[in-house]
Amino acid sequence: MKLALRTLILAGGEVLPVQTARKLLAEGGQLVDIRPPAEFRRGTLPGALNLPADALGYDAGHLNRREPVILYGATPVACVRAARLLAGQGFSRIYHLDDRDQSDI
Repeated sequence: MKLALRTLILAGGEVLPVQTARKLLAEGGQLVDIRPPAEFRRGTLPGALNLPADALGYDAGHLNRREPVILYGATPVACVRAARLLAGQGFSRIYHLDDRDQSDI
């Protein structure tokens, strides 16, 4: 777990409180739901783009590398993995929502 957390920190993937997430989204941040499409269809956060974690390696072209990316997933570990994939593709402002606060966005 230390490696994943270290990688997440290096990728700029801090856990993001809802208030900060709202501010970043208002300034052009991108909310990315990394869950599978079936879960996404059952319900997601308003304005979220569905890019499943297993597709991020080849489908991140829908995202702007200069804008913050806010990841939303089923588990923090899934968000850590997604942040690592995005960091490897040149993204530097990567965050994930605090899972206790996701319903408040």
